[in-house]
Amino acid sequence: MQQRVLLALYGNDKVTPRKLIELTKSSTAPVNNPIKILKEWRLVEEIEETRGFPKRWYIKLTEKGKRVVEKLKELNSLIEDSS
Repeated sequence: MQQRVLLALYGNDKVTPRKLIELTKSSTAPVNNPIKILKEWRLVEEIEETRGFPKRWYIKLTEKGKRVVEKLKELNSLIEDSS
């Protein structure tokens, strides 16, 4: 699931938790744990937007997270090419 979350975030500047659930085609519970783990690994970060009401929370890839996703995409491409 962590891989699905990373791939869903790739190419998006920032994503709301609701949009991330939609992008990964899952429900709330399966997305919360991977986000927690990815935050611990410093691959994603949460951003609180304080302008306006209500406050909004976003999730985005860190630079390290972007590099990891690029490697994942490279690996997937190699696997597909060898099939």
